[in-house]
Amino acid sequence: MTLTKTKRGADTPGLAERLRHGAEAAFRSLEAELLGDGPFGSHWSNVAAMSLPQQAWLIHALHLLTRNPADYQRSPAVARLVGHARRYTAEPGGDAFEHEVLAVSGWTEAVLPARLTLPEPAGLSVVPADREWISEEVGRRLAAAPEGFLDPLAAADLGAAVQAALRAEFPGNRYDGPLYDGYDLGSRVRDSVESPDGAAARAAYVAMLGGDPAVLGSDTGLAGRVGRLITRDASHGPGREVFVPVADKALLTHAFLHVLAHPGFRERAGWLEEDLVTLFTAEYGDGTPPTEGPAVTLLEELGSDRLKVAFFFGRTEYLGI
Repeated sequence: MTLTKTKRGADTPGLAERLRHGAEAAFRSLEAELLGDGPFGSHWSNVAAMSLPQQAWLIHALHLLTRNPADYQRSPAVARLVGHARRYTAEPGGDAFEHEVLAVSGWTEAVLPARLTLPEPAGLSVVPADREWISEEVGRRLAAAPEGFLDPLAAADLGAAVQAALRAEFPGNRYDGPLYDGYDLGSRVRDSVESPDGAAARAAYVAMLGGDPAVLGSDTGLAGRVGRLITRDASHGPGREVFVPVADKALLTHAFLHVLAHPGFRERAGWLEEDLVTLFTAEYGDGTPPTEGPAVTLLEELGSDRLKVAFFFGRTEYLGI
């Protein structure tokens, strides 16, 4: 997913010119340009209490928005950036900074889908996998599950690196999502042996694989193997904690991508979640790309951008469903 930004002409005041009369004048000038002539209460009283680096980040952020005109809600955008300035992650001057500003402001969430055309209805039929397939898949995953134990310090460091890489490399995700809302992946990593393991967790795991959880009621052996797999696999499904069996980039990226899935996507197309997470893990986390399945078919037919808009923004109409 790429962004092509539109720059304003030379008649727009440069940042150095705006700063000539100090930070307050620069901020108020940028704020007025973004919000227009209508009545609004300035955010300067909040900005004045910030540290100088935070003020500088915010002024650079607003200047970036003035250079990227688009159809998005300006007033909430400015308010979000003011609120975010105290916990910004990327310094001005690079792609990571632009990704952060455009995502937090809501610019990305408004602009990226608008640049895509809606596909024809996909006409996908969802048939739950049978017990035999689920049993084979559980066996395959158990055999592939890494041995060893989680090193908490290594996992914390790797979690921070994975989150920073996604912020720097991925120009999307919703402004109120875990990538920008203060969530700290490094402090949220847990050993998979701590994963909740009960009837509900096992049913959710089978549903994630695309099967009917009812098969667990008639096959206690399969239920037991699913329970063991949950404690040896990467986290699946919603939740703020992330569970991985070892500190591994692909596993941690996979688990974190599940956290980043938009609730609207999960509600309307959750049966695609595992396939899409596997696909995105290969792109962002050195995972092995899938060679078959619905995600591969949709990627070929719709392209990566539509899949990401659906998954990260909840816009499942771009999947044709």
